Amino acid sequence: MSGSTPAGQAPAFADPMQARAMAQQLRQQGRLDAAAGIMHAAGLKSLGQADTVFDCALFIKESGRHALAAELCDRQLALSPNHLRLLALAGSIDHELGRFDAARARYLAAIHGGIDLNQWFLLHALSTTQRYTDANHPDFALFEAHVHDARLSPRARAAVCFALGKACDDVGDMQRAAAMFREANGLVKREIHWSRDVWERFVAAQIQEPPAGSLSEPSGCIPVFVVGMVRSGTTLLAERLARHADVRNRGEMPFIAYLAGQLKAQGLLHDLRACAQARQIYLAHLRQDDAPARWYIDKHPLNFRYVGLIHRLFPEARVLYCRRDRRDNSLSIYSQYFGHADNDYAYDFEDIASYAHGCDRLMAHWMQSRGLPVHAVDYEQMVGNPEATLAGARAFLGLPPEESAAATPAEGAIATASMWQARQPIYHRSVGRWRSYGEWLPELEQWGAGGNA
Repeated sequence: MSGSTPAGQAPAFADPMQARAMAQQLRQQGRLDAAAGIMHAAGLKSLGQADTVFDCALFIKESGRHALAAELCDRQLALSPNHLRLLALAGSIDHELGRFDAARARYLAAIHGGIDLNQWFLLHALSTTQRYTDANHPDFALFEAHVHDARLSPRARAAVCFALGKACDDVGDMQRAAAMFREANGLVKREIHWSRDVWERFVAAQIQEPPAGSLSEPSGCIPVFVVGMVRSGTTLLAERLARHADVRNRGEMPFIAYLAGQLKAQGLLHDLRACAQARQIYLAHLRQDDAPARWYIDKHPLNFRYVGLIHRLFPEARVLYCRRDRRDNSLSIYSQYFGHADNDYAYDFEDIASYAHGCDRLMAHWMQSRGLPVHAVDYEQMVGNPEATLAGARAFLGLPPEESAAATPAEGAIATASMWQARQPIYHRSVGRWRSYGEWLPELEQWGAGGNA
């Protein structure tokens, strides 16, 4: 079976579990087209069994083949239009594909159908499908009805508070928005245990780690790492660069952090053979089994933690370092719900400041002590002069000129908190946004611009 087997020609398995086992094996090898094709075939064979089709579509979505997952959801929903989990999943797929109206319709159907809002934070998802212009929009009443719902867990209530805060921000009610963001962050903060001391020790250990020799075997491609604080413009930059025909944007890949943890735990960070194996694992998931490209983007922003390892594994790699005014960046983080523990610093201004300081220290260290090329991209310059900023990034990467690069949106899903903004024309309203909150979130006044100095 070829890694490029079309979905319609994928082998059929009598048992969905057997299909999943084979698909999982292929996915672990980076053969995501083939894996998704097998699960698509299994889903088609299971039409009428909504729970089985849900599992197949979820697997395909998690493999990054959103259009295939959407088609499978559509076919099953035609048979079982009130299946709540399938409505929620289909809505999230539409959302990440930029089909915001379709996502809203499916989210609302699932919410009004009684989906468990402790498991599915659909009110928060709903709030990010549009920019509100009227406080009388019916979504406001929906958020208000749930913001103090005693049936919801603290995290689920926090997600609703973030939703209402975002809606209030959209219509210019910053006082109410700030109150909602404070309540939301307080609810999450009480549920987590992020340690500044642990973070600071990690940063110090990375800085003290002695340099190691880089691998010399060529990759056959140029890995591009877009790093920086979350909400600093990484999604926007990656999406714009991926409009070039020679670039593939793989989104936020988790593998660098995983491989760093494995090598560290086994004492193999300086073992060339182990590093070569780690390199091959990463490249398999980077290149995958779709149409090849020369430049591949991994836009996991927190890869800034491991630039030393990146240099060791991929001396030909390029690093784009996104920076943003610290006050705007902190506000954007504070007003967003994050699902991953990597961002547990995000619910307290002092924790955000500590994490940002660590980011600054690490990037200064990597840029001073390693030979890996790093190009800084300031959010304010990206917004104020996007073509010049993008031209500089493309030149740094060595991308050949392409007339349509700036005008043709890249196809595919965006699965980050910036999925709405990244699909809109570049706008200025996020620059200096913190000033609107000075009275209600005075912590922002305490910090200088930072981040882009």
